[in-house]
Amino acid sequence: MKPVLILIAATLSLSVPMTSHAAMMQMPDGTTMDMPMDQPPSGDPQQLIPDVLKTMFETPDKPLAIGPVTVHGLWAIAGWQQDGRGGRILLQNGEHGWRPLLCSGDAIKEADALAKAGVPADVATALAAALKNAEADADPKALQAFASFEGTVTLGVATASAAHAGHEGHGK
Repeated sequence: MKPVLILIAATLSLSVPMTSHAAMMQMPDGTTMDMPMDQPPSGDPQQLIPDVLKTMFETPDKPLAIGPVTVHGLWAIAGWQQDGRGGRILLQNGEHGWRPLLCSGDAIKEADALAKAGVPADVATALAAALKNAEADADPKALQAFASFEGTVTLGVATASAAHAGHEGHGK
């Protein structure tokens, strides 16, 4: 099976107007998708991050559930579920607001994996600990959905160290 994020992104027709600030997302099949990047760079990440992800990946027939959203400084991890599948998305806040960098499953829970993805080591350690705390009381079915995403898929303009990440498929 293909990862749900890839499946969604490959079939999604964005209904938001494209602005002068956009990034291209390279899909594994060679196609590209414009990603709107204009959103306020500041504000409540608990609201901004779900808004960004829903704009990109939600469709009327496939609602996207986001949460928990764990933030440490300019970095965040958001759990997502859609159409019986799920995973975790690493995001970074920059000049144009929150942008998703990569999608993974349980691999992204560890500080070492976050550091390899370009998160500064001290932030990676803090973010991994915050994620562990945020997911401590999560619904076991949600955690199972997050874990079902296999491999790592680079979604946008990622750091150089994250650009090498491969993808082995989505198994559940």
